[in-house]
Amino acid sequence: MDRILKIFVSGAEQDQLAEQLPVIESYPGFLLVKLQQEAVTDIATRYPVEDITAQYVIRVGQRQIDTGLPRIDEHAKTRTHPDYKGVKKLSPGNHHYLVQFIGPVKKQWLSEVTRAGGKLQSPASGFSYVVRANESSLKKITTLPFVRWSGHLCHSDRIAQSVMKYAKRKLNETGAELPRTLVLPGLYIVDFFDSESMKKAAKEVKALGFEILESDKPARLMTLRATTGSVAKRIRELSAVHGVRNIREHSLKRTSNDLSPRLMGATQILDSNNGLGLDGAGEVVAICDTGIDTGDTSSIHPDFKGRISKINSYPIKRFYSPYINNPGGDDGAADYDSGHGTHVTGSVLGDGTASDGLDGIEGPIRGLAYKAKLVFQAVEQEMQWKNAAYYQSIGRYLLSGIPSDIQTLFKDAYDNKARIHSNSWGGGDPGVYDTQSEQLDRFVWEHKDFCVLVAAGNDGSDNDGDGRINPMSVTSPATAKNCICVGACENERPNFNGNRYGNWWPDDYPVAPYKDDPMANNPDQVVAFSSRGPTTDGRIRPDVLAPGTFILSTRSTMIANNNTAWAAFPASRKYFHMGGTSMATPLAAGAATLVRQYLRRDANIAKPSAALIKAVLIAGARRLPGIAGTGTLADNDQGFGKIDLQAVLAPRNSASMEFLDITDGLETGEIWSRELMISSTEIPLRLVLAYSDYPGENLVNNLNLIVTSPDGTRYSGNSSVDGDLTMDATNNVEAIQVNEPALGSWRVEVVASNVPESAQDFALVVIAALDEPAENSMVRVTGNPDISIPDNDSEGISDVLTIDRKGTVSSIAVEVDITHTYIGDLILELVAPNDIRVVLHDRQGASTNNINKRFDVHSAPELQLLVGSDITGPWQLLVSDNAGIDTGSLRSWTLEILAEASTWVEAEAEPALPIPDNDTTGITDDIDIIGQNNSQGNVQELEVWVDITHTWIGDLQVNLNSPSGTTVQLHGQSGGSRDNLIAIYDLDILPAISAFLNTPGAGTWTLSVSDNAGRDTGKLNAWGLRVKL
Repeated sequence: MDRILKIFVSGAEQDQLAEQLPVIESYPGFLLVKLQQEAVTDIATRYPVEDITAQYVIRVGQRQIDTGLPRIDEHAKTRTHPDYKGVKKLSPGNHHYLVQFIGPVKKQWLSEVTRAGGKLQSPASGFSYVVRANESSLKKITTLPFVRWSGHLCHSDRIAQSVMKYAKRKLNETGAELPRTLVLPGLYIVDFFDSESMKKAAKEVKALGFEILESDKPARLMTLRATTGSVAKRIRELSAVHGVRNIREHSLKRTSNDLSPRLMGATQILDSNNGLGLDGAGEVVAICDTGIDTGDTSSIHPDFKGRISKINSYPIKRFYSPYINNPGGDDGAADYDSGHGTHVTGSVLGDGTASDGLDGIEGPIRGLAYKAKLVFQAVEQEMQWKNAAYYQSIGRYLLSGIPSDIQTLFKDAYDNKARIHSNSWGGGDPGVYDTQSEQLDRFVWEHKDFCVLVAAGNDGSDNDGDGRINPMSVTSPATAKNCICVGACENERPNFNGNRYGNWWPDDYPVAPYKDDPMANNPDQVVAFSSRGPTTDGRIRPDVLAPGTFILSTRSTMIANNNTAWAAFPASRKYFHMGGTSMATPLAAGAATLVRQYLRRDANIAKPSAALIKAVLIAGARRLPGIAGTGTLADNDQGFGKIDLQAVLAPRNSASMEFLDITDGLETGEIWSRELMISSTEIPLRLVLAYSDYPGENLVNNLNLIVTSPDGTRYSGNSSVDGDLTMDATNNVEAIQVNEPALGSWRVEVVASNVPESAQDFALVVIAALDEPAENSMVRVTGNPDISIPDNDSEGISDVLTIDRKGTVSSIAVEVDITHTYIGDLILELVAPNDIRVVLHDRQGASTNNINKRFDVHSAPELQLLVGSDITGPWQLLVSDNAGIDTGSLRSWTLEILAEASTWVEAEAEPALPIPDNDTTGITDDIDIIGQNNSQGNVQELEVWVDITHTWIGDLQVNLNSPSGTTVQLHGQSGGSRDNLIAIYDLDILPAISAFLNTPGAGTWTLSVSDNAGRDTGKLNAWGLRVKL
């Protein structure tokens, strides 16, 4: 059987290999080839490879399409296909087709499809897109050389499985597949590909017997109610209406119903005396939930007073109108029913004011981010049901204020400066990515610094009685890719050991080990009811865990006196205990808030991305024992593990941390890389890559994390600990852990394996025994821009490589790979971070083709000018074509620098020179600074000191002049009648010294001293310099 492989090679090596193998397509960082099985083993022993054969299967709905067999041939003729059995012939006109490409998608391919008349609708799995086209356009598209397969997106694949399963539900049947999911009979959500199609479809939808209750044009959503006739038949007819993308039942969203800081490794993080002193100050958190205490800032619970930025109440959505007597009702933001929203808020940011002085507690009952400000969004409303049975089956209060497009919630929060958003609610079909999941992903994709946390849900169940919690019970919007999905582990409260899962929920936990298991005695156990992954496309769920049983937090003063939730708190009616992933999520949101505060305050990252906050929480997460096999990095019970803030923000061992937000995105085939120096084998190397993906049911933009050890061993993201090179094409979070990393230089690479949408940015967290690269160590960075060089354009093109370590240039070389049919047209220049420009190639070579060359101080002597320069910062390669006719492209280039570590150089002088009175010329004295190995390094830091005796220092002016000619005034006739000037000047004391930074430091430094008034005299006794080069 043939296999399709990625072979990770670039530049000249790629060209050589391409002559030997059958190449499907080439990319800057890898080749795509098709090989027979017996040839795979041989090539894999010589190069890093990934077998992507299985990635060509297209998944639609609950089934997969085999694209190894044609459905529509190169003449746009429909062929028989086993996955299209019984499908009727299409009518003339526009339809929606799945168009699969030959491999990872290139931007120019999408442009060609558009030029052929196709309209790109949305990315799909298996290197494919949904494209709207008519017969004429389809014929052009199928003949494009990079199109591998095409077939109609069947109407039946646009209907959620649960819709047909429950099509015959009766008026009082509100249950669904998961035990805690509820629906309103006959209520459906229809998602359209575009708003134009939705508008045109309205008449046809009504003709099929559906009542349109709401039409949201920006969200491309219709909410419908089936009124007459066979529902199943009309749903099938509805799926064939042009533009319909998906049909689902409207699931009712529901809530996902101290000691926690210690269990989350936050004690040291919160300690202001011996720890980091994080408290959420300066951060704004938004919470969407039932309500908050009185809903009035003037009478609000004491634990929130003075820190509420905004409270909004969202009225009942109009599509409930046929079912209730109070359409559009709004009972305000008070928390009347369960107290759920008030409890959640306390876990995020309550400050414990009302618990001050209470007996029986070790400290205040407060949330992790107890100084953060709050934006609260109340979405629970009282429902006046027309059908009285719904009071029993659904309840009097419902989260009926949640908008059809939840981007409304996110925008309101974002506009009020919230950057953390906590959601302890959800519901829907198990594991399904629905419209709310897509809305969440879209908002975060467009607002990269907005971090959304969502409860996994409480649908974990062993109702089949096999002693294991059933998989795939997580629901929307926790199925989104760009949120932090939070599951629950147990709390540690032995006084509640009498409360057991089987006693509370006998149908869900009928047998051991859960039936008689206490719910709060083992913080290293996943809570039985915590919803499990994966999603239907196989993504890991949840991301992390936080405590979720018997959580003590704030109690609403508006609920009934006898409402004690999970358990009362005898010392005060201002608090009580609740449980659920609802309670775990605000604890995780508090942790995320502290992470954001740390990144802004301590790591100097002004606008940390949501991806970086997610990566930090996962990097510190601790695996719970006994759940999955040894070496497993993540599973669908606990995700990556329980949040442990100390492990990542203040490690107990001597590990170092690096937090990187890489905003320059990668295109398909590009590779970002950097070097790590590991200084100890006793501290594990742990890396986490996270990114906010383009909205879509499957992973759209696929980045992969690869780490290479000093001996060449490669590790890839989400393989087992110390695992092999197996790439993950499903998740937008990848982790690598090497328990005993070898000493020396490790290479980290992020590979853009498939990026059909806009360039993908990412975040990376590293925890390890990190060291600055050794003196005289080699720094090697590579760019694979693969960009065209415009013909006869002196401005040309540029590409940038950034070096983020310290040091100075000892030697330097540049390797370039340029294809061009007349290199005598080309000028190549290298621009260093200090703006020194070096010409590498100046129109030599006449009609010779291509430049595949290494430039060093021998072939490009001007590179010697860069010796001693700082290596830190952006290095730019400029390429221009200065004559007509011939064209080419910059495929790749590499910067190789032998770096010297920065060193302090000290020198002093004792001139003992008299300072002439009332003489503006004054005196001067020189000190020569000699760089290491006589290099001409730039100034990174500077200290200068002077020892001058004088009876009136207000007469004196003292200046320092550097080897570059820069002059800074150290003392300017200040100090009045005081005697003697004995002082040290550095950047903190005299900011003007910054003028010397990044200028040459080796050479002659001159101190000048003048007396600018009569009568008083003095002497320059001594002075000195301390310069870091």
